[in-house]
Amino acid sequence: MRYTIEIHPSYIKAEMRERETGEETRAFVEAILAALRQHKLARLLISVRASRPVFKVEQYGLSEALVQVAGTGLRVAFIADSKEVAMSQEYIALLGQQRGLDFKTLDDEHAAVAWLLREAAPPPRDGGE
Repeated sequence: MRYTIEIHPSYIKAEMRERETGEETRAFVEAILAALRQHKLARLLISVRASRPVFKVEQYGLSEALVQVAGTGLRVAFIADSKEVAMSQEYIALLGQQRGLDFKTLDDEHAAVAWLLREAAPPPRDGGE
């Protein structure tokens, strides 16, 4: 497994390649959490390439990570190079959304960055005004 974490002006890009084991996934997640803490950015692009899909979120520490980022305003975009990995990312995004997190899977990096940097929609206005 190889991964890189790049710090951009408004977001962090974390890319993982050739992931095979749960331990590798856990190391990647821990590196992402450390980068988020250190750089205090609330936008994250996660790109997974040439890797096995992840469906055992408890085993790989993903549930713990979701708890750690809850309430931080974090927005995460996921991209993948295979249908299987994209499906596993959709599952992780759903788990995040169920915890109130702003997670979304997208088809390519350009769309993902555009979504990350777009301002969140304002809350609905009260009908009494």
